[in-house]
Amino acid sequence: MKELIKTSSLIKTHLLDFAEVMSIVASFLEKEDLEALKLTQVANEFDQQLAELDKALKQARKTGLTEEIVATDHQRDNLFIGFSSVLNGMLFFPNENIVEMAKQIKIVVERYGEHINRLAQREETSALTNLIDDLQADDNKDQVAALNLTPWVVAMKTTNEKFEELYTERTEEESKRVIAYKPLANKINTEVSNAKQLAKSRQKQ
Repeated sequence: MKELIKTSSLIKTHLLDFAEVMSIVASFLEKEDLEALKLTQVANEFDQQLAELDKALKQARKTGLTEEIVATDHQRDNLFIGFSSVLNGMLFFPNENIVEMAKQIKIVVERYGEHINRLAQREETSALTNLIDDLQADDNKDQVAALNLTPWVVAMKTTNEKFEELYTERTEEESKRVIAYKPLANKINTEVSNAKQLAKSRQKQ
């Protein structure tokens, strides 16, 4: 639980992390004497709103956006790996001009690292966007074409843009569902604040 909760202000927690933490809290509440703790009403409200959150999350999963995002991410990974493999192969081509062009494009790629496909999703999106812009720039596009890499670059660009569209759409969907848990987060934050004040007053006694 320590790894999930970085702050007592849960309203800023990512939706899925928040849901997991709340499930843990619910399991703790089941083991406590709520009457003695004077938390019966709060616990009932908690259970109701947690049920609403769970319902919202299940509905979000039905959209299939997450599965499509994972598939598109995997596709762009494979495209980058394929692009890199073809480029590296050109370094051994029996033509000095081809090898020299391949070296120049290799330098461009290495600005962003040789393993862009291993970056976190948003970092990968940014790195690929910048790399593709460089590869399509006037300084490099002729070499890219001469190395027969243009189809790879176009495919990476298309897939990377598709990924970003899907990711943005899912983020917007999540934002709509944040409404389902804001009252719960606010309620818990209030109770946390009250508990802190009570603890302080007891220490002074």
